[in-house]
Amino acid sequence: MKRLAASIVAIGIASAAPAFATERGMSAGAPVGTRTFTPEEFAVFAPRTALDMVRQIPGFSINAGDDGARGLGQADQNILLNGKRVSGKSNDAVTTLSRIEASSVVRIEMLEGASLDIPGLSGEVANIVYKVDNFGGTFEWRPQFRERLEDNWFAGEVALSGKLGSFDWSASLANDAFRRGNFGLEIVEDFAGNLLLTRDELSSFYGDRPRLTLGATRSAANGNIFNINAAGELYFFDRIETGFEQIVDAANGDRRSVRTQDQWSVEIGGDYEFALGPGRLKLISLYGFEREPSINDFIYLARVSDAVEEGRRFEQDRDVTEIIGRAEYGWSGGGGDWQASIEGAYNKLDSEGRLLVRDMFGMLQPIAFEGATATIDEKRAEGFLSYSRDLGGGLALQANLGGEFSQIDAGAADGARSFWRPKGSLALDWATSGNLTLSARFERTVDQLDFGQFLASVDVTDDLDRDQNKALVPPQRWTAELEAVKALGGYGSLRPFIRMSLIEDVIDSIPVGIDGEVLGNVDTARIWSMGSNVTLLLDPLGWTGARLDFELAFSGSSIKDPLTGATRELSGRELIDVEADLRHDVPDSDIAWGGGISFRDTAEEVRLGNIDDRYDTGPDIYAFAEHKDVAGLTVRLRVDNLLDRRDGFERLLWDGRRIGPYDIREFRERRFGRTIELSVRGTL
Repeated sequence: MKRLAASIVAIGIASAAPAFATERGMSAGAPVGTRTFTPEEFAVFAPRTALDMVRQIPGFSINAGDDGARGLGQADQNILLNGKRVSGKSNDAVTTLSRIEASSVVRIEMLEGASLDIPGLSGEVANIVYKVDNFGGTFEWRPQFRERLEDNWFAGEVALSGKLGSFDWSASLANDAFRRGNFGLEIVEDFAGNLLLTRDELSSFYGDRPRLTLGATRSAANGNIFNINAAGELYFFDRIETGFEQIVDAANGDRRSVRTQDQWSVEIGGDYEFALGPGRLKLISLYGFEREPSINDFIYLARVSDAVEEGRRFEQDRDVTEIIGRAEYGWSGGGGDWQASIEGAYNKLDSEGRLLVRDMFGMLQPIAFEGATATIDEKRAEGFLSYSRDLGGGLALQANLGGEFSQIDAGAADGARSFWRPKGSLALDWATSGNLTLSARFERTVDQLDFGQFLASVDVTDDLDRDQNKALVPPQRWTAELEAVKALGGYGSLRPFIRMSLIEDVIDSIPVGIDGEVLGNVDTARIWSMGSNVTLLLDPLGWTGARLDFELAFSGSSIKDPLTGATRELSGRELIDVEADLRHDVPDSDIAWGGGISFRDTAEEVRLGNIDDRYDTGPDIYAFAEHKDVAGLTVRLRVDNLLDRRDGFERLLWDGRRIGPYDIREFRERRFGRTIELSVRGTL
């Protein structure tokens, strides 16, 4: 009920805004698809990077693309750089914009995606027009502090850009460091509510992700364009949970669960575009490799004499390789723009897993464990023909038709399996009079498989193991979506949307044998979502320099449970996402302040022998104060979780299959305290 009440309050606040929502940054009567923002319009926010500017565009949210996307494919990020799509995969829009100094931005154009000769785009797209003339750079340092957890001193980023001969180059070194965790009591009961045991635990999740990215581009006098991007990343992660377990009327003991990952990855990609015949040819290539060793260890030591350590350890080493080559040829004809593209990709996973159990002396001993050691690869080719044109009257069309052929080898006895799947999309954008743009899109796509889902896995802490399945296929989905952008002069904007998908070959937990469990393909599932982004600029209402931003989304899904046949939500899917943010830049000063509220809720995670429900006990409320010129620096102090919300978790466990009453209930609501973050940003 607390979660429902919080969401109702937030929704009520957000729903009041559309009556006032219009847009800053355009003259009255200008069509939405051609509005332009100049750097002067962002000056009040003292932006350091292009990312700072884009984040202040009323009603616009960056779609950075899907990190798990299938190959390079067509454009899926709503950001363009000098009219071109962002190059690469790990080189996403947010990373790229953070490397462009604000002083290099000439203007930001808001365009209709379907009207462009870039297949895959629809709806509103931000084109950042920029020019690098001199060496420059930005930096940010974000230390964080939280109760009972290690202080985070190493989060931040340095970005540089400049010219080297005829090349524009950029580089960044960032560490997405985090220090998270929670603490408190966990209760374990039987179905009748009788207390079985308690656990007093402290969990910490520590991570550092230092990442170096490099990019260079050259536009020749003859119109040829060359881009190259490279990224190298280290990832150090430790999850440590320690606690004291007290069994009712029985022995007690100490628990320790540890998971560590020390990974590294590299990616290098480039593209070259040049005139050829009546059109232009673009050649793209990418190579990526990731080394992923991990250890999952659980130890229990009873507080009795002569006790020895009990528990298990699962060790896994994984190597992930991706190689992509793509060619795109575009030309004009038939009243519009055409593009033909072909792409070939090779993905491979080499995995080696080992399970060890502590013997009667507390020593780790290897035991037989099949299914975690395997080599899985996929060879894939796809082709597309795309057409886009302006139909007049503010209406733009984009059509894409193609398909893919793939061959997956997971070591099955019958060898590699081959598949042919159609793909494509149809998009329409309509810029009406009255500053309203409507965008409709219908699309068929194929999801990228996570090769780790083929493998057997072990949860040594909770004994929730899973067998191997060599017969997985990637899900395919039909998606229809409708979006509108409404701008009304100087008040802000309103961007409602609705999206529906039908997914085939959904991946879910399915039963095997008497008590086995694997990830397998289920026939179909349906997903829907709807919501809106709203920006309310308060200057015309008498509060100069203030703005409210709302984001709200609701979604639902349905799938037939592979075990019971009943209809339920897809496991772990987000159901509610509501956020409201207030910012006030005090006129004639360098001071800004504000705050916000957010709330999220997700569906239960369902397996064959348990149901997990992860939730927040209430909304997150934060406040900040900012000074935009402290010796030339922007300094911000932010405090999160002002209402001391907690991490909630409930698990229902069955003795065997999830049929009939559950046997055990585990639940907790752990504190994690308030987070204090100091941000210091500047220009080099």
